[in-house]
Amino acid sequence: MQGPTSPHITDDLVMFGRMSIPSPRGEREKLITALTPQLRRHLKIRAFEHGMDIQDATEHAIKAWYTADQVPDVDTTGAKTWGTFLPAGEPEAFKNACSERGVTYVQGLAQALTLWLEAHPSPASPLTEQPVIRVIVANQKGGVGKTFISSGIAQALAEAGHRVLIVDYDPQGHLTAELGFEDLMYEDDVETLLMHMDGTAKGDIHDLLVALDQERFGERLHLLPASDDAFLRDVALSKVSFSEAALERALEPLENDYDVIIIDGPPSLGLNMDTALYYVRRRDGELSDRSGVITPVWANKASHRAFRLLREQMEDLCRKGRITIDYLGLVINAYDSRRGKLVKENRDQWERSSSPAVLAVIGDLKEGREAADGEIPLLEYAPDSEHAQAMRDLAKELAV
Repeated sequence: MQGPTSPHITDDLVMFGRMSIPSPRGEREKLITALTPQLRRHLKIRAFEHGMDIQDATEHAIKAWYTADQVPDVDTTGAKTWGTFLPAGEPEAFKNACSERGVTYVQGLAQALTLWLEAHPSPASPLTEQPVIRVIVANQKGGVGKTFISSGIAQALAEAGHRVLIVDYDPQGHLTAELGFEDLMYEDDVETLLMHMDGTAKGDIHDLLVALDQERFGERLHLLPASDDAFLRDVALSKVSFSEAALERALEPLENDYDVIIIDGPPSLGLNMDTALYYVRRRDGELSDRSGVITPVWANKASHRAFRLLREQMEDLCRKGRITIDYLGLVINAYDSRRGKLVKENRDQWERSSSPAVLAVIGDLKEGREAADGEIPLLEYAPDSEHAQAMRDLAKELAV
């Protein structure tokens, strides 16, 4: 590779893939390089505002970069592995252009995207009407931080002014308990989410919701609590026609009330997971990488195995249902480099992934545990903590 690269980017991260895929846009090849988290977020938000998929915006940016007379020198310190698909032959053409200009592929792409962002300011309103953003925080492996991540992102989005619904879809109900609503899980003679999914409910699903009353959330953050019949969901759904769409049918009456719906996923890979994954699929007319899956992981081998199982289930559902589910990214949670060399090696292995990319590395800090034990939302308990800021950064990845 020509030219110096960022000191934080190693040779195995900055590379080009030649994998080709058929596409309605024609044959496309994968470009694997690296972007800073800030530039990646700005690209995602601006592309959505202009009604474009990220790969289309990147393609336009690179073509404009070829003919630009003056290009900025962009700071790429901290760039992370990132990939996108371009028309066949374009990754090689871009590589050659970078070599001719004496810049790394990371710098060349950063220049192209910076120029594109400057030429495409935010419009007064989004140019393409889109469905509500739907995200599942999913990993069947217990203890990796699904509840912590889903709750934190929801709080950060509500704090920023967005209307957010968080659904406790884990039968264990940790989210419901940690937000101070455990008693709601065991109320008698109350309809439940499962009843709205299997068609036996008589009332309005709005009646199940509760609001978090902290001032910072401005009555914009609502919870759909877990219930004690949730452990029966796999069995009950097996008797429901087109069960994969059961969660979508239940939540559809709520969608117009929210900007984002976040699902705290179940700790299993059964039908319960399929219904949640189906709910966050890319709908007709929806831009790619808008709704989808975020997976918390640890820097250990067990998380790598669990991730492969989850991804296999997603791919099987996509193949059989002829749908597309976008992987929004990974979050390495509870990371502590003092735990030894293997922990560092596992983190590096995660960060070499371009699809899905690592969105954040969150340290093993005390504030999240203390907030959960005290049944207080994290952003209320420790608003200035490193944990709270990590949640605000993750919320920005959703490009609401």
